[in-house]
Amino acid sequence: MKAFQASILFSAIVLGLAACQSNSYKINGTVEGLSDGDTLFVTQDLQTGLPSDTVIVKDGKFSISGTVDSTALCMVYSAVRNEINAPFFMESGTVTVHLSEKPGASRVGGTLCNDKWQELNDSVMVIGKEINRIAEHIYSNNLPAEEQEKGMQTIEKLNQRFAALVLKTAEKNIDNEFGYFLLTYYPDEYIDNASRLRLINKMDDDMRQRPAIRQMEQQLKNAAKTAEGAIIKDFSMNDLDGNDISLLEEVKKHKLTIIDFWASWCAPCRQEMPNLIKLYENYQAKGLGIIGVSLDSDRDAWAKGANALGIKWPQMSDLKGWENEMAVYFQVTSIPHTVVVDNRGKILRRGLRGIQLEEFVDEQLK
Repeated sequence: MKAFQASILFSAIVLGLAACQSNSYKINGTVEGLSDGDTLFVTQDLQTGLPSDTVIVKDGKFSISGTVDSTALCMVYSAVRNEINAPFFMESGTVTVHLSEKPGASRVGGTLCNDKWQELNDSVMVIGKEINRIAEHIYSNNLPAEEQEKGMQTIEKLNQRFAALVLKTAEKNIDNEFGYFLLTYYPDEYIDNASRLRLINKMDDDMRQRPAIRQMEQQLKNAAKTAEGAIIKDFSMNDLDGNDISLLEEVKKHKLTIIDFWASWCAPCRQEMPNLIKLYENYQAKGLGIIGVSLDSDRDAWAKGANALGIKWPQMSDLKGWENEMAVYFQVTSIPHTVVVDNRGKILRRGLRGIQLEEFVDEQLK
């Protein structure tokens, strides 16, 4: 199950959103559950929580002022009570923060990003509470497998609602700093590559020239070369016997080919291999081929692993580990990873494993 926080997940990096002239800001805050003289910390490092500023509570209030060069996601939190905290955007203008001792009840506002952040959090909170309710029901009771599966399917649909909400909000705000934040903050499971490119094209020229956007745009263009529907290019590498073999020549021999990225040192790869072997045995006669691409850097380890696992299909490797030319081309960042292509080298599906891979192969080779 995907992890889900009632409030939106924090990034492990500080996001500087806009390079602009210094502007003054002021934070006017109120707080529940703390006494006069208690300390609040402000951090711009959401990974470590290392304070960048401190403020003392007086009469249930606190205030901070200064200047900012860019808009950044920060957090203010209690030094003595972990539940008292709130993420907020430090940006020019007057930011209002209310810290509550009740989980999920803190609020921010007063400026563009903070108003929109609170609005999104309010919507997300509803989804999060429902996900938590279902998850608690599933794991706190001895439910039949069928009912557990139904619960997980409902959670998946709720996560999809969350992703759709993030995308919709990004589209509405792509002309301002909050839209930029969402685009650079959320991973692919919330905003897919096609949507990212579409949103980038809607940005104004100044925002589009920011380094983070330029880097993202280049990565997306590279990813499009090996996305589903694209035609792969050819590669030649040595097999286990030292013979040079061509990827596309192997692909042309079969109706359907699975390109399997793996390594002898990869425990999940070894666990998955029996499923792949069974799939090969059941569908080879119907036109299935498999090509193994090893991310090993030691030939003997590669050969020993392939023999021990009983792999019978062709293997390729340049023994460059993660720098394997095919792995770099296909932007493989974790293994095992599969790419399914037809006999012309057209990518049909990526990332399938287990029963999902078997069902797709069965459908294609009926």
